[in-house]
Amino acid sequence: MAGALLLFSCQQQPETANRISVDFAQKGAKVSESMYGVFFEEINHAGDGGLYAELVQNRSFEEKEIPKGYSVRDGRLYPAPVTNHLSGKVSNQSFKWNPEDIPAWSLSDATKAHISLSKKNPLFEEAPTQLQVTVSDASKPVSVINSGYWGMGFQKDRRYQLRFYVNADRSYQGTITAKLLSADNQVLASQSFDLKSHNKWEEYTAQLTASATDGKGKLAIELNQAGTVSLDYVSLFPEKTFNNHPNGLREDVAGFLQDLRPAFVRWPGGCVVEGLSLDNRFEWKKTLGDPARRPGIYDTWGYRCSYGFGYHEFLEFCEDVNAGGMYVCNVGIGCQARMGDACSENQVPYYLDDCLDAIEYALGDVTSEWGAKRAAAGHPKPFPLKYVEIGNENGGPVYNARFDIFYKAIKEKYPQLTLISNHGLGDGVKEVKKTDMIDPHWYVNPDYFFANTTIFDNQPRGDYHIYVGEYACNSQVGAGNMLGALSEAAFIFGMERNGDLVTMCSYAPLLENRNNREWPVNLIQLSTDSVVGRSSYYVQKMVAENKPDYNVSTELLLGNEVLKFGKGAFGLGTWDTQAEFKDIRLTVGDKQTETGKENWDAVKGQWTEKAGILSQSSEEKGAMIIRKNFKGEKYSLNLKARKTGGKEGFFIYFGMQDGNKNGYFLNIAGWGNTRTAVEKLENGNTVRTTKSVPHSLETNKWYDIRFVVNTSDVELFIDDISIGKFEDKIEQRNFAIAGYDESTQELILKVVNANNSPRVSTIDLKGLKEVSRDGRAITLSANAPTDENSFAEPQKIFPVEEDYHQFGTTFNYTFKPNSFTIFRIKAKN
Repeated sequence: MAGALLLFSCQQQPETANRISVDFAQKGAKVSESMYGVFFEEINHAGDGGLYAELVQNRSFEEKEIPKGYSVRDGRLYPAPVTNHLSGKVSNQSFKWNPEDIPAWSLSDATKAHISLSKKNPLFEEAPTQLQVTVSDASKPVSVINSGYWGMGFQKDRRYQLRFYVNADRSYQGTITAKLLSADNQVLASQSFDLKSHNKWEEYTAQLTASATDGKGKLAIELNQAGTVSLDYVSLFPEKTFNNHPNGLREDVAGFLQDLRPAFVRWPGGCVVEGLSLDNRFEWKKTLGDPARRPGIYDTWGYRCSYGFGYHEFLEFCEDVNAGGMYVCNVGIGCQARMGDACSENQVPYYLDDCLDAIEYALGDVTSEWGAKRAAAGHPKPFPLKYVEIGNENGGPVYNARFDIFYKAIKEKYPQLTLISNHGLGDGVKEVKKTDMIDPHWYVNPDYFFANTTIFDNQPRGDYHIYVGEYACNSQVGAGNMLGALSEAAFIFGMERNGDLVTMCSYAPLLENRNNREWPVNLIQLSTDSVVGRSSYYVQKMVAENKPDYNVSTELLLGNEVLKFGKGAFGLGTWDTQAEFKDIRLTVGDKQTETGKENWDAVKGQWTEKAGILSQSSEEKGAMIIRKNFKGEKYSLNLKARKTGGKEGFFIYFGMQDGNKNGYFLNIAGWGNTRTAVEKLENGNTVRTTKSVPHSLETNKWYDIRFVVNTSDVELFIDDISIGKFEDKIEQRNFAIAGYDESTQELILKVVNANNSPRVSTIDLKGLKEVSRDGRAITLSANAPTDENSFAEPQKIFPVEEDYHQFGTTFNYTFKPNSFTIFRIKAKN
């Protein structure tokens, strides 16, 4: 059972003082130019229906194409049985499958026409599926309608480029009309086409100008005679895309990414790199060339990826935003969290060659095979590829051996590239011969980041750097609230402070279509016509815009508060574990009381009493039994207890109030039977955990337990040995870091106040020859830690920049509650 470390109270408290001391005589690590980048993966419809500007969903009618070797049963997608290279077992997993017969396409009147999929006489062998439309009754025109990605975003007077292919049977002698429709089927634009031929694929194009704005628009292809027509590659793009590229990106979404000033862009993933299994991996070569020929693939995250935002488009975007490209290659391993298969050793050269071809496409001379293909695509100049990550979230002996093979081969041919392994912190990296960087990932709750801002401080320095490729506070923060953003800011301080070791980082995931949330928290949310940056987005933007050249010593002096537990009931419990309790005695002062069966109220779980033994026999999480008619705040419990099965230890509840929804519990040998700590309950949920102590229990062994409850601390004894004393201590959530920008001669001081009260701070700036009184303060703040940006209030949490004229070598400042503040102060050192 995992505990969380959140604020106890949402009541605003009086201002509290602290001191921030910055000493320029103690220069710290440089902050890398490449520190902040972005990581794109096709998840949450981040590309199709997101960054990629195509408005038509299922444009090539390939969305029901089942991956090679896979099958669909009972509405679920089943991979072919393959052996996981780590476990040696076949994983029996299944994945979601779109239940629609022809996703995103429908008829205006299904009584007068029929649509079906066909592969007969394909337009493109790579993407052979087509839509066959047979009109049986043309007394009124019939349309096939595409709904887009939960609608199409049309803007008044904007032009849209239509491209589609028709193969008309001789039975059809009518015309074809393309229409842009509003949500209520009003015609916003229309263009009719005479057929060029019959029984032959022909391309048709048009430019359509929308007469009104509508975020839920549709595209209709109208037929006005009976007969049969086949359609393929029906595509609709806004004429204006980011940097006006054909097959380009949404201007508004790409603009949001550009505003982050990314030093690098990582692509294509993420788990899509490996696929559910190797047969389902992302194949970059199939993303090149005419989008109409791209087959797409069933995406790891449960829908079809069109391959529209392909390798060339990725490199083009890197160039547009002046970012280094990071390509993530596959080493012949399927996603280890899914099927986890690995190719045979004699197939490894195929995957290595595939990676080298990708690098050659980006960097190779135009006389090379893949450099020539890049030039033929209209880009003879090399692209800014700077990094290659070898595999994604892979590990184990097979991966380590393959990493060494890839590293050696790539370095020999492209020594200028930075090569990244999938290893996290710890000793795993020692299993490979050499790497330039490792890539640890963190998806956590706010308290993890607050508690681990120093995680890199004592990390051994070796001959490699760290790229934190995926990190986010995505637990217990709704869809991404201010508390989560502040915890990320605090964690970022730790990365900047250790800039000699951590030289790159990227938040993940990047984008989410509001209609398809596959991951609980994402940086940017979008719809057909809107883009919303969460508070975390603005944290990322602020740190990228205010990155110093190097750090200087920063010390933060503050106090902590110890809370009282409060008067309440006590009880016993378990989590996914069976346990027995006996000889339970309550001592208050000098009075000792035995507790029998009649004294207990079973709240959750299967509780029985026999021969003086109180047993809990279910595997329920959070089983609870509470002692009746007792409220206390200073007492002790003596009992014997043993676990009889399960994964954890047992609980002692205390200070329970409000119908047992609020209070505390001592989690003895929790977290997989590894440690003991006190957890705080609010409204039935764990919101805080004290510092824990390592501790485990044996199954079927009776333990003598003494639990001493005082007003503000509790102590656990087992077999007369103190396991630990625990306090409900709220550490003030304030963090600060300072650095210097040589080009502007400015001190940059960043401060997080993650408390729900203002913080008055005295700031001392030491070791400077001159400090100007004038500068700027940039503040991101929220009224409450649970506040979030939304489509209704997209800038509820938004940076406010203002001039400030009271800086000095010593000055006072009141930091707002729930705030991230950056000072830029003119200073000479």
